Amino acid sequence: MRPLLPLSGALGLFLLLFAAFRFTLGGLLLALLLSAFLFLLLDRWQGGFLRRGPSPWARERLAMKEAWRRGGFLRPEDLSPYMPLSEAQALLQALAGRGICRREGEGYRF
Repeated sequence: MRPLLPLSGALGLFLLLFAAFRFTLGGLLLALLLSAFLFLLLDRWQGGFLRRGPSPWARERLAMKEAWRRGGFLRPEDLSPYMPLSEAQALLQALAGRGICRREGEGYRF
């Protein structure tokens, strides 16, 4: 699933260039060369995002949206599809430390 963005970008550029050069052999070679370059560039760019993972602010927004969906009460286990349990616990403790939520029993109330 990862190469979907680079592949679609390269395919779009290939079709655009190949049609712009009126389907000639030179246009085919130029379109292939530039499309391959774009594929490698987009693959490297997207790979960097995937390796870094979401930012701390994105994780906080995710926790708040999930709490909204669950009626304002969130347990660390509720975030398990998105991050490891230890990270979810640390995230919720950090949010409680900033006064965004408060601890209630086994979960946190927003």
